Amino acid sequence: MEEKMEEKKYEDHKYDPPAGCFLRIFWMMIGNVILVSCAYGIVQHRSSVLSVADAFYWAIVGSLVAARYIDIRYQHGTTADGDPATMAHWRRYATVVGVVSTGLWLGAHAIAYYGT
Repeated sequence: MEEKMEEKKYEDHKYDPPAGCFLRIFWMMIGNVILVSCAYGIVQHRSSVLSVADAFYWAIVGSLVAARYIDIRYQHGTTADGDPATMAHWRRYATVVGVVSTGLWLGAHAIAYYGT
């Protein structure tokens, strides 16, 4: 029974267009690497004022959330298990990205300001 369900899941799966694949790669990997790189740039800048790195950081955060939204809404995004993703998945993703990004940003500024 379980084997038939798994076969059906693979039979129904259509190939994704390149744009959909790029979106998934962006919000899963590339965007996060860019975000950490921006946080590193904020630490290296060692200033208490906001910089271009801060603006770029928050632009990437917005891009990550927007990419996941477009992936789910228009590209028929899926979960890690291969099930169709819903807007509830997007809301959870947006919340987690917002909280983690804020913590990382505050941590980067704290290290830049108080660090050696």
